Amino acid sequence: MKNFQHLSLSVVFILVFCFGSCDSKLTGSKLIQKSIEYHDPKGQWQELNRVFYFADSRPGKPSRQYTVQIDLPGNYFKYINSGENLVYEVDGENCIGSEQGSKECERALMLRNYYGYLWGLPMKLMDKGTEIDYEYKLEDFNGIEAFVVRVPYEKDIWYFYLNPENYSMMAYKFYQNEENNIGEIIYLKEEVIVGEMKIPAERSWYRTENDEFLGTDFLLKTEDPIVENPD
Repeated sequence: MKNFQHLSLSVVFILVFCFGSCDSKLTGSKLIQKSIEYHDPKGQWQELNRVFYFADSRPGKPSRQYTVQIDLPGNYFKYINSGENLVYEVDGENCIGSEQGSKECERALMLRNYYGYLWGLPMKLMDKGTEIDYEYKLEDFNGIEAFVVRVPYEKDIWYFYLNPENYSMMAYKFYQNEENNIGEIIYLKEEVIVGEMKIPAERSWYRTENDEFLGTDFLLKTEDPIVENPD
């Protein structure tokens, strides 16, 4: 009888302990999901319609300031760089102000995809067709043992570095040629609160093959777009 009571208490202890502190086996996908829960806890990214104000710093070149409107529900994008007299606008898959198939239109579509992807991370990793490696690694990152998740694409291979305390993104890098260490690494710093999303505010870019500094992008602020009243 005593043995049975001892066994029962042991089972209860194990069950209570596991329900309180045991987590199912971590995988790459689960780590990315935890990162999304940190950066976008209410799932607001898919409903985003905001104007982003940016500045950048590039070695040997003048700083630039520009605005980007990302309207995901409306499938609309607009980039304005007044200092260089540049405007790129995309409505659906149609370029506004440039012919379909032209270099200007290709540039507009590239900018839409670029800003939509980079500033939508890690949420964009849930896009259909994205493959996230099951296994993950632990790697020293500036004195912190970070989770590292590998995401292979057709042309690039990406690695995402996550803070072990809250799963926030610390950096990410991509290789165009991993065998020869050719690619870029982007270090993230600070955050801008957009609704309840936490979006990294500074992104500093370096070459992976030689540590060359490429520049820093600064997200200064965001705001709702101005709604034009119809005549």
